[in-house]
Amino acid sequence: MEEADDASAALDPKLAPLLLFGHGDATFLYSVPKRALLPRRVGVDDMMRGHRWWTTAQGWLLMAHRGSPCTFLWDPFTGRRVGLPPDHDGTILAAEGSHRRRCLLSCCGPMDPTSCVVLVIDRDDTVLWYCHPGDQRWVKKHQHQYLQHHEHRTIVIWALRKLTAMDGEFYTDDIVDDAVAVLEFSPEPVFTQTDVDDDDRMPPVYVTRTNYFVESNGELHSVLFSHPIRCDRIVARVGVYRLCMATTQEQRSAWVKVDSLGGRVFFVQIGSFGASLDAQTTGLRGNCIYYSGFNGKVLCVYDMERGTTAVIDPGTHLPYHQSPQVLMPTR
Repeated sequence: MEEADDASAALDPKLAPLLLFGHGDATFLYSVPKRALLPRRVGVDDMMRGHRWWTTAQGWLLMAHRGSPCTFLWDPFTGRRVGLPPDHDGTILAAEGSHRRRCLLSCCGPMDPTSCVVLVIDRDDTVLWYCHPGDQRWVKKHQHQYLQHHEHRTIVIWALRKLTAMDGEFYTDDIVDDAVAVLEFSPEPVFTQTDVDDDDRMPPVYVTRTNYFVESNGELHSVLFSHPIRCDRIVARVGVYRLCMATTQEQRSAWVKVDSLGGRVFFVQIGSFGASLDAQTTGLRGNCIYYSGFNGKVLCVYDMERGTTAVIDPGTHLPYHQSPQVLMPTR
């Protein structure tokens, strides 16, 4: 399953999280802890140029070799590779529109093939693919049966886009029924739902909101970005809520607002994933939410204690409109 390491492209994990920009044939990396644009790495440039790639919340990248059906997971901080099934017919990672895919891992790392599910989602369709490291083929599933009482295909697509991994399962919102939907593989993909009190998470002041789930220390959090006048480029309010699961039949699960991240840092890459890091380990200020994807290349930092937002510009020569990908440290 595990293939030979490629240490020539390995990055220093102390520099992570990293903002990754592709500009022309070159790859640019910006270290968030160091607040610096890094010198170009030939090995990284070659790796990115020779493959299509998708980031994950765990730091591993899903790689698809250009010109061949080869797919694998790659740790950019050690050079480790973990083999995945080939994309023989080119419909998963080499097809037109494959940049609209998302990749999720069900656990922190793919080294245990029995417990790790590699999930690929089409953000424009009700289809997903999955496999375990070392499998011989990808499995394709259409999710028409997901939330069967929902008549609108767009609602199913929206829910699949929001899937987030926690404890070997995948969680998403059910906005119609005020519920949390859970996708588990046993071994076939099966959805279940849990009703959730959502009143505290949906203030009536703002009509337009962007919501992302973040797993942190084994608990599910919801980061809610509220936008004024239906303009999602402007963030007027940032709120964080923790899912408190009911312990008795008389209780109801609920989203509860939190004022602290317990010294941790959240990273939210709009359109891709949310992740949690220990602030002390990374050298970043705790109880802050770093987010990108609303305003091109810039990285915004919301400080929950101060109630303020700072903006980081990773480089004046980088195109303003280009949103970065985020490389999280691997665990």
